[in-house]
Amino acid sequence: MPHASDYPAVHGSLLVVEDDAELAGLLQDVLNMSGYDVVLAGSNADALACLSSERRIEAAILDLSVTDGTTLPVADRLRSDRVPYVFASGSACTLPDEHRWAPFFSKPFPITALINAVESCRATGVPYPAAVY
Repeated sequence: MPHASDYPAVHGSLLVVEDDAELAGLLQDVLNMSGYDVVLAGSNADALACLSSERRIEAAILDLSVTDGTTLPVADRLRSDRVPYVFASGSACTLPDEHRWAPFFSKPFPITALINAVESCRATGVPYPAAVY
């Protein structure tokens, strides 16, 4: 079986927040083969620690519901840092207005559509918050 180091990270670092270890591993393998350097986080705490580190994250895929709550605090941080993200979740939820611009995929999802959405978000960027006067 190929290892992540066998594939060059042509698309940069991608944070994947997923608490299902089997799905996280599968996503990591497929995304590595697609040219991403994948950083896995199984909780909000892990994801926020990663975002506080020196490592540059280019984009993120967020499961909406993980063991320590919703990933909305992670999405808030990503949005604040202008890092694009998509949601990929088995949880149904109405997203707050500030996150409705991000694509939402229900599990199971087609991996090519997810990758295309990540790249589309990277190309268009994160919308600036509306000015408050």
